[in-house]
Amino acid sequence: MARLLSDGVCNAYLLDVWTKSSHRRRGIASELVRRLVAEVPGQHVGLQTDNAQALYRSLGFDFQPDFMSIVSGRWLEGG
Repeated sequence: MARLLSDGVCNAYLLDVWTKSSHRRRGIASELVRRLVAEVPGQHVGLQTDNAQALYRSLGFDFQPDFMSIVSGRWLEGG
């Protein structure tokens, strides 16, 4: 399961990414995150995590002062 909250313009926030323990390390969370990020082209996607930094780094997220983020496509250019 995963959720992405967006203002519909330029900012989105990824949260509640969760995979059942018995199904982890199969690429499920990665695919969910990729699909959600693809739904908000041009938006800045932020998240906070304590123990999954390697996962998000592998998906292209970079560290910010207080959270990690990625821009889907080009900043503020949808589609």
